[in-house]
Order: sequence, then structure tokens, then C-alpha cells
Amino acid sequence: MLIEAAGQRILMDPWLTDPTYHGTWWHYPPLALGVRDLPPLDFLYVSHEHPDHFDPPTLAQLDKNVHVLIANFGRKRFRERLSAIGFRRITELDFDEAFRCADGLQVKLVPSDRGWDDSAILLSDGHTTVFNVNDCHLDEATLRQIGEQHSIDLAFLTFTGASQYPGCFEFPLASKIQRWQDSKRSHCEEFVNWARLLKAKRAVPAAGNFALLAADQLHLNTPHYVNTPQEAIDALAAAAPEIEGLQMNPGDEWTPNGGLCRLCPAPDWRHRMEAIEALSAEHAGQVAEYFASEPTAPPDLFDRFRDYFHGLLAADPRIGPRVNIVTWWAVEGPAGGDWVVDFRRDRDWVYRGVPQQWNLRLRIPDRLVHLGVTQRANWEDLVLSFRVRLARNPDRYNKEFWTWISKL
Repeated sequence: MLIEAAGQRILMDPWLTDPTYHGTWWHYPPLALGVRDLPPLDFLYVSHEHPDHFDPPTLAQLDKNVHVLIANFGRKRFRERLSAIGFRRITELDFDEAFRCADGLQVKLVPSDRGWDDSAILLSDGHTTVFNVNDCHLDEATLRQIGEQHSIDLAFLTFTGASQYPGCFEFPLASKIQRWQDSKRSHCEEFVNWARLLKAKRAVPAAGNFALLAADQLHLNTPHYVNTPQEAIDALAAAAPEIEGLQMNPGDEWTPNGGLCRLCPAPDWRHRMEAIEALSAEHAGQVAEYFASEPTAPPDLFDRFRDYFHGLLAADPRIGPRVNIVTWWAVEGPAGGDWVVDFRRDRDWVYRGVPQQWNLRLRIPDRLVHLGVTQRANWEDLVLSFRVRLARNPDRYNKEFWTWISKL
């Protein structure tokens, strides 16, 4: 997203290459503009580390003298990754404190209400106010307060899911469809509710619309789960007709005076699945090339896996009792096997074999495990690649495990 105001240009969360998430996520609708189409930039804002927001191949192509704005997170890995790419001017902004980009233009960052590092951005030039939530989750009190304190002309809000749950879990099909539909309905209702709490004049369904093009992942693009922007706008029109719903696709522009200007006609969302299947066929060679280029896992992968998790659990004795489950890692590939991380133990947490009792099973390629234990990828990103299959026993979400592993 590119904002131009008060003579300044701010590029936000640029993901302008395909694919990301370890070869699986592609833009849908397809990209209309790339890095070479960008004008000179004054500022770059990146909300968080997920690769559809923090995309190293895109960032590597940007001018390293641009002024980078990020939140002042407690952990400094985010800043360190930006520095490693080559950016020389990085400002960490405290939450809820105004930062002046230029005369008349200021921004403010808003923190997520969840347990991980993320941010949303509020921009105002004194005449127009834009709120870009991206996919930062905010509580209702925060949204209501922002709506009362600011007159939001344009709000970019989430409207659909982008999670491995329930698609990558081993639920019976009928149960999976029901969970998909529950999630789909919940996200659409949230889009409408957030727009109303913000008292936004206009709301744009945003931070959605990716496609999984690998042949074995096509079914995960299911309309049982994915809302289209048009569905979100229709829901907004029915529940809050006072708020204008705008569908913005790649290359589209909006101005306070001119309104919405389309680069090309909006997609026919009724044929979304057919379009994605056509893209899958078109890019089959690139998909295969990406997976073939991944480094193979070494024969001593289990030793690395054991040392990695032993080190983490030994360094912080609070983790085991807090998570308190047995995880079965069914690692697939030549360097794989059945491995266990038992958080209930007070030592020797990692061992080989199939556990008699387990709570969470992860079927995961050995190449992805190698990326995780060598810290060349975040575990959350590996799971969000939709290349990991999961099962729960019993069917219960363990918040402590997922919060912990998402921060590694």
C-alpha cells in the first residue's frame, strides 16, 4: 500500500514478489505493479515480521536510504533483520505517540492486543485520516477509542482468514467444513463490527486474497473458508449502510476528491476457484522449481532437533510446565522420523519414537524442520506455509504452545 500526502510517500508492508511462505503463497488477484513501478519513496513502514508484510526479496530491491518506521518492540530481532538487509535509517516508534513525517503529516502506531509483535498505523494530513489495520488484531475498546478520537475517512480492515486452522488439521470432512464456515462468518462479522466501532466513512477489505497454487494445496482455497472482498462489502451494506464499502484491488487508487479509480476491472469473484486453478497450471513450473531448489536436510537432523529444543527448555524452566503437552513430530523425508518433544518432563524432553499418548501431532517435511532448528525461518511462518499437517488429541487448542513457538 502506498500513501501520498503532504508531499511525502509512505510505502507500507510491501510484498511485491511471488511466492512467499516457503513457496506456497501467491497474490490473488495477481500483482499489477512491482518494485520497478514504484516512485521515489520517503518512508517505509513495516508492521510485523510475517513474510506477506516483511518480504526480504522486495525489501532487498528498495533504496536503503529510505526512512524506515517500525514499532518499538521489546525484542530487537525485527530491527536487526532490517539492518541486515541494508537499511541505514530506522526509527522505532513508541505506540500511541504521534510522529511527524512532514509539516501537516503525522503517523501513530497502535499495538496488537495479542501476545506477539504487530502494529497498525494511523495517518493524517489534517484533512484526511487513513487507518491501516493490515492484519493486526485490536480489541473493541481500542477500536472504539480510535473511532471517538479521530474521524476515519478510509479504513483498511481484515475480512477473511489466513490460518492453518482448520484446513491443515486432520478433522473429519464434515467437521472441517463446519469449522471453515464458522470462521468465514466470524471474519465477515468482524469486518463489519470494526468498521462500525471506528465510525469509518469508508472501509476497504484488506490483508487477504492470497492463493495456494501447489497442486496438493488447491483444495485449501475453498470458498467454505475464504471470504471475497465483495462478500465483505455486501455484509457491510446490509448491516451498516452508512459506511461505504470500497473494493480495492492491485493498482487501484483512492483520493479524497476523486474517490476510487480502478486500474482494471475488479475480478469476477464468482469464478475465483477457476481462476486460481488456471494460475496453478500457469505457474506449475515455478512451483516445482522452488521446491526442487530447497536445501536438503542433513542426516544428523534429529541431533540438531534435540539440541535445539533441549537448549530452549533448559534455558527457561517455566516453558515446560506452562505448555504441558506431548508433541509428536512426524518428520517426513530422508532425514526424518518420529520424534517427541514432551513438555511434561523436567529433563530429557526430546526423544525418538511414537509416543503412546500425545496431544499435538505435526507432520512436517524434514527440510522445514531444518530451517526451524537452524533459525533460518520462524516456526510460525513454517506452519503458515500450509505444508504442515496437524492433529489434536484431544481436540483442544493449546494457547501456551502456539504463543511460545510463534515467538521463536
